[in-house]
Amino acid sequence: MFDRESHPIAQLPFVKQREQWKTEDIYVDDVRLEIAGHPVMQRWEDPYMKKLAEIATMNGGRVLEVGFGLGIAASYIQEALLEEHHIIEANDHIFERLKGFAKSAKCPTILHSGFWEDISSNFDDEFFDGILFDTYPITLKELPTARFSFFSEAYRLLKTGGVFTHYSGELNFIPKYKAYLLKAGFTNFSGELVSVNPPTDCLYWSNNQIMAPTIIKS
Repeated sequence: MFDRESHPIAQLPFVKQREQWKTEDIYVDDVRLEIAGHPVMQRWEDPYMKKLAEIATMNGGRVLEVGFGLGIAASYIQEALLEEHHIIEANDHIFERLKGFAKSAKCPTILHSGFWEDISSNFDDEFFDGILFDTYPITLKELPTARFSFFSEAYRLLKTGGVFTHYSGELNFIPKYKAYLLKAGFTNFSGELVSVNPPTDCLYWSNNQIMAPTIIKS
């Protein structure tokens, strides 16, 4: 069972207001991205992001990516033949970096600044062929459930046969995970373990494998 209070991430100071996250300073180098001192993304995730990007783009068409981070998944998404690549990013400083990415993008790339909760409602039902969701829990309350909160919206946004994937933080579909998927309407899902090599000081993952979920809207 997830213990929010004892999780290493929980020991870091979380922002109290979501809007504060938008303007928080970032630190970025060749191996990591930090926002307000939080480890948002690290380069060891590369093979995992590659797999998530492959899953999200398996149908081609129009793909939504929620959370840009270091741009690892976005770069792999751009390797597919797509009609459109939509990217939602909440932090203003990362969004400026995202603008640079979009200028050299291979396929039409549409940028959306803000939180998905404020943006995704602008999209019509069944608008996307694929979705990749990878955001960071902004408040301590969101730590155990941030990824689950998007499931129902993913179902609404996907075309029938569309595919949804996300940073799982899991090795398998634990009962709570399955329950959220089923509640959202997803009944067709499977997972593949991807080999990774996180550093020993990584606060958010320590296993040498992590599950890449393939979640299909039937």
